[in-house]
Amino acid sequence: MDYGLSKKVDETVPVVRWIASLSNGETIYENVIKDEIPAWERLSKYVEDHDISITNLRLQIAGTEVKLPAGQQGYIQKKVAWTVGGTINGLRLCIGYVQNGLALIYEVDENRGSRTQRTVDPGEPWTIYHADIRRANANSI
Repeated sequence: MDYGLSKKVDETVPVVRWIASLSNGETIYENVIKDEIPAWERLSKYVEDHDISITNLRLQIAGTEVKLPAGQQGYIQKKVAWTVGGTINGLRLCIGYVQNGLALIYEVDENRGSRTQRTVDPGEPWTIYHADIRRANANSI
């Protein structure tokens, strides 16, 4: 199966992108494929099918990089847009990690301002868990 993942920087993607390091040594860069599911969903399928994990996640935005701690239970990525009168008024990019059932999420807006929030909901379906956690969950069903 071709997952359409990019193992090198895709210059067609704006300078806003996530970069994931994997337990098999690969580095995956967010890419856009027209009429295809988002890169994060393709990455999720890839790590599950190959029984590997994300070992680190970072976000590049306008020359700034937000790097998360390595080796967490899971990693989160999502984009949140808000509208006013039907027009997109802003965009926040969210990356985070799961540790002990809590998610620590970094929200970065287009102007690179950031804030942090803690939540008990790790943001499903936007979370990719380590392979051992996926196996444990599969065995408990």
